[in-house]
Amino acid sequence: MKSFSCQILTNFYLCHRVVCRNSKRRASIRKAMDDSRFRQEKVQRFEEFVDRRLKPDLVQAVAQRDKVFQQQKVFQDLRRNIENLEKNGVTSLRTMVNLGSEVYMQADVPDTCHIFVDIGLGFHVEFTWSEALDFISVREARLARLAKVFGSCFKYQQNDVHSIQF
Repeated sequence: MKSFSCQILTNFYLCHRVVCRNSKRRASIRKAMDDSRFRQEKVQRFEEFVDRRLKPDLVQAVAQRDKVFQQQKVFQDLRRNIENLEKNGVTSLRTMVNLGSEVYMQADVPDTCHIFVDIGLGFHVEFTWSEALDFISVREARLARLAKVFGSCFKYQQNDVHSIQF
């Protein structure tokens, strides 16, 4: 009887050890699954943040930067045209003016000593060539500062995207 009870106790002990080992395995598997689920949720939150916040900010910043670059190009072209007029001593001009929708009309400019420059907000000011060149220099310096700010803005946003750690 003793051997039978010892055998039962031994079987019980072994079964208990197997059950304990299995429950530890289950607990470690459960913990790994919870960690994996936590990481997936964290990744999903970061992806939502990038999609909802960073991408629209980046699109807006790119549009503003492109607008600044376009304005820089317009002022560079204007400076070049004024310098060409001065260099060639042009006093009258015949040109084609875009009326909109790529519809052009011939225009005669009898006196090119004064030009009208768009200063913003729909206002145009009549300048002499030298005044216009001075205004353009000031405006180009301002646009260069803005372009520099947008450049640093892009670096900041790229750092935000790269600093997200999982």
